[in-house]
Amino acid sequence: MISSVTSATTLVLEKTETEQLSPRILELREKIHNEEYLNNAIQRIAQVISKKLVENSEELKLRD
Repeated sequence: MISSVTSATTLVLEKTETEQLSPRILELREKIHNEEYLNNAIQRIAQVISKKLVENSEELKLRD
């Protein structure tokens, strides 16, 4: 079922006129196909989450 949804979504995206999309959307669309960009984005997200966990470690202990 997921593959058919993915195929339909891809089909819609392929048929979308690029003239109708903002330059920012086109830029982001390019970036998500760049493996280096994705790896850096994932790394940054992991760093932010790790920092938040370390900063709030005492608060998290109180919740247990």
